[in-house]
Order: sequence, then C-alpha cells, then structure tokens
Amino acid sequence: MSDIDPLIKREMQWMALGILENRDLAPVIISRVRRQKIRRILASFVAVLAISGLSISIFDFLNKPGAIVVVPDSGVNGNNSTTQPEIIGLQSDYPVTWEQSVGDLGAISGAGGIGDTLGGLTATGLKISWERCGQGQCPVTWVLSLRNNTQDLISTAPSLGIFTSHTPLVSDSRPTTVLPGGTALLVYTFPEFKDSLATSPRDTWQWNWYLAQLR
Repeated sequence: MSDIDPLIKREMQWMALGILENRDLAPVIISRVRRQKIRRILASFVAVLAISGLSISIFDFLNKPGAIVVVPDSGVNGNNSTTQPEIIGLQSDYPVTWEQSVGDLGAISGAGGIGDTLGGLTATGLKISWERCGQGQCPVTWVLSLRNNTQDLISTAPSLGIFTSHTPLVSDSRPTTVLPGGTALLVYTFPEFKDSLATSPRDTWQWNWYLAQLR
C-alpha cells in the first residue's frame, strides 16, 4: 500500500477501527480525492492569474511616462519671475493711496503708480495681502505687476516704497529682466510688520514704485 494515496490509507485504517462500520468507503474516498485535486488545480490557476496581473501592473507602472508640466512663458527671467496670472488694477482688502515721494536716495527715476511707465516698464496692477499687527492690519505682502510694452530687453531693479501716515516706512528692490511684451510679477514681503509695528485703525497707508540702481 506504499503507492496508495494517503487519504485512502487513512480511510482504510478508519474502516479497520470500525469508525465507519457497515459503510462502503470507496465512494467517499474517491469523492474526497477528486475534490482535493480540483481545489489544488483551482488554487494553482488563481495563483497564476494573480501573479500575472501583478506583473503586468508593475510593468505598466514602471514604464508609464512621467507627467509633463507645461509652464507658460511669462516673458520674465531672473529670481523674481513667477507663473502667477497677470494682476490688473489695485487688489486690496483695505484702502491704500499713491504717494508721490520716492523716499530712497538710490532712486534713478521718479515715483510711479498703477498705469505709470518708468524705464519702459508699465505698472498694470498691484495685489496686497494684509495680516494682523497691533490693533490694526498691516500690508505684509505686495505683488506688483509690470509689463514691458517695448521691443527691447529691459533689465532693471523695480523698487517698492511704503509709507504710513505719509511717513516713509520701508522700501525694497527686486532686480529683474523682462522680455519684450513680457510681464513680471514682483513679490515684496515685509513679515517684520507683524512683530515691530503697533498700528491702529487710524493709520493710513501709501505706496509708490520706482527704479533703483542695479547692484
């Protein structure tokens, strides 16, 4: 009985012990062996399908081309160029006015506002973001939109001057190069306002932009 299926051997031993006395074991043995073989075949088939599907998924994932990000050409070169949409007009939650005084000895041009052109660059818009400081609000982030309407490449340092109650407060420059017909969005941030200024709702805010000397 060395070549007999182990299941058959076990069933024959049970018959000898009288566990299944007065019952023909042949149909039971054949049925169990058949079910066992069918289960093994089905398990092998499912395993092959799972491995094949996993292999195909891994192959497709590894060979999938990377996403292509298209960055629109803003016509701006340098560290201050961005891909933000062009800003038109004044965008501010609180009122600001234009101040004529330049407020910086390094200025090489007069002061300008929205719509003014200095050195071939025209200010098309200004967006201001405010944050709480003291008892009032402070204009912490300024985004100035400048367009080059000339046919020449312009390299300069547009500067932003900020005044509070008509007193010069701070100014900052953003050297940039703008292609003909291109637009530069220059971001000026003053996080120190939140920590150093004690403003009140009565304070007024003014601004201008001008061209400073390239360093």
